[in-house]
Amino acid sequence: MKIFIKILFLLLLIPALGVAQQSQVDSLHKALKNARTDSARYFTTLHIGRATEESNWDTCLYYNDLALKIAKKSRQSLAEASALVGKGYSLMALRRYPESLQCIQQALDLAEDPGNEKTTWCTNYLFKKLTPHKNRLAVLSDIHYHLSLLMSATNNVDKAMIQLNTAKQLAVETGNPELAGMLNLDLGNIYLDRHRLDSALVFELNAERIFTQNEDRDYSVRKYHGAVFAALGDIYLEKGNKNLAVKYFHKALNLSIEQKNLTDVSYCYHDLTRFYLAEKQKDSSLYYAKKNLEIFHSMRSENLGDAYANLYQSYKLAGQTDSAYKYQGLALAAKDSSFKATVKSLADFQKLSFNAQLHAQDLEKEKAAIQTKIRTYVLVAMIAVFMLLAAIFYRNNRQKQKANQVLESTLSNLKATQTQLIQSEKMASLGELTAGIAHEIQNPLNFVNNFSEVSAELVDEMEEELDKGDVAEAKAIGADLKQNLEKIRHHGKRADAIVKGMLQHSQSGSNKKEPTDINALADEYLRLSYHGLRAKDKDFNAELVTHFDAALPKVNAIPQDIGRVLLNLFNNALYAVNQKQKTAGADYKPKVSVSTLTENSQVIIKVKDNGTGIPDAIKEKIMQPFFTTKPTGEGTGLGLSLTYDMVVKGHGGTIHVNSKIGEYSEFIISLPLS
Repeated sequence: MKIFIKILFLLLLIPALGVAQQSQVDSLHKALKNARTDSARYFTTLHIGRATEESNWDTCLYYNDLALKIAKKSRQSLAEASALVGKGYSLMALRRYPESLQCIQQALDLAEDPGNEKTTWCTNYLFKKLTPHKNRLAVLSDIHYHLSLLMSATNNVDKAMIQLNTAKQLAVETGNPELAGMLNLDLGNIYLDRHRLDSALVFELNAERIFTQNEDRDYSVRKYHGAVFAALGDIYLEKGNKNLAVKYFHKALNLSIEQKNLTDVSYCYHDLTRFYLAEKQKDSSLYYAKKNLEIFHSMRSENLGDAYANLYQSYKLAGQTDSAYKYQGLALAAKDSSFKATVKSLADFQKLSFNAQLHAQDLEKEKAAIQTKIRTYVLVAMIAVFMLLAAIFYRNNRQKQKANQVLESTLSNLKATQTQLIQSEKMASLGELTAGIAHEIQNPLNFVNNFSEVSAELVDEMEEELDKGDVAEAKAIGADLKQNLEKIRHHGKRADAIVKGMLQHSQSGSNKKEPTDINALADEYLRLSYHGLRAKDKDFNAELVTHFDAALPKVNAIPQDIGRVLLNLFNNALYAVNQKQKTAGADYKPKVSVSTLTENSQVIIKVKDNGTGIPDAIKEKIMQPFFTTKPTGEGTGLGLSLTYDMVVKGHGGTIHVNSKIGEYSEFIISLPLS
């Protein structure tokens, strides 16, 4: 498979010493000698290992192992994980796959533990300052990437895809451009191997864009940029665009030579050889096949099978059969040796992977058994708790039943008492109303009685004048008598109206709404309340002021209920001014005013007095049942509560209170017109 061939080129064909990075390695060796702290020694050795990748894997393995020892000594878990990744990558290039897997798995275990964020150096390969959390994620992304390389090298491509996607997500989160570019490069190669050319092209173009954007700030990006062009050449060759393919092959070769990346140079020579062989261009294919072998010899590579095979095909195309057979033999021998070593390493790797899977299954079974025990213990504990709670609830329920019986008895008594209090309030209201009515009806009755006595005397005088024969005088007396009868009839109708109003008041149970004249109702009940208080206290006098809106429309209301509301407010206002009069000086003049008006489709009734006022502390309480400021025996505390219910609940209106202690109180009632 093509992806397998590429991984072999990248990891197996380059165990020799490269000379391109020697100056950089020398500088790092000097820095290592001058390092004074463990962290400085760690970073320097790790950097040397990275600098010798793709050129001398034995040296690379040595310095990664040295960095690992420094990290373990300093107890830096994430630094240890980074060194393990570098060591695993070196072992992978040396075809020691089982050891590579062990190193990378150990690194993964360390990096997956969030507790290792607390005490660690910033150890990602880009040597950037990151937060402890992102530093761990950067190490973790690098681990998943190298694990994908190992999976690809051992022909486990599906597992490699999983690891690449995981690494890609972490690379985006940590902002690692080198890794993001490498991930796109490798994903593109996998899709190319599966002949999904459009997907492969997308990933390779992404890799090319990322490398171009970041090549000025990171050496690693420039180092692998040529591999992207080589992959693009392979894609366009598969698509049949030979001109664009060979253009990218040469572009990849030039950039790899410029960066002295011998691995990618050998890969480009191989691609160009295969291209010209397919095009039957013997001179070009032979040229690049020889260059490819020269690179392998300069790298002291032992895996020369493909290089010999390319030369065999090139000499055969050129008609040089002796040389062709020579390299055919060399190719077979080299591939056989490489195949045996690779097969043994792969077998060991698969065995290790299988054992790891068995161990993981055992751990899962053990975990499941522990979870089953925990669930059993929790279930038993929950049953015990439920039984205890059931016993407590049963006991509490018995106590609640007994308490409920007591409460029901108490509630019945309270309801009976409440009914009595409400009845007392109604009777008190009725008593005050009756007293006012009695006082009101007394006046017309006094007129009737007085005019009746005068009329009787006039009748006697008229008889005397008739006896005398003085008809004119008798007629004059008759005229006076007629006037007296008119007055008697007028006051009789007045008494009749009062009696009818009293009867209407007594019919409150009907709850029938009808158009009601609020002005007339307020005027009537104001005088009734005033005369009722006067009947109790002969010395009491107050100024009654009315400001009625002559154009006030009738309100659809229950007249008896509104009458009770007004009577309660008038009684409270007159009571307040009477109480203040007892303590105020002679200059105090009791005054109760009533006004009506319309506003925003509402009829407004205002009842104001200049009495004692209501303290702010009790304004919110005066509408509550059984709350009263009157002395014991003078009030039940239900008057304003019933008033509130009749206005708000019975008529959908509102009632508000304005007051200033010692100066005035004002109740404002709003009733909707509709």
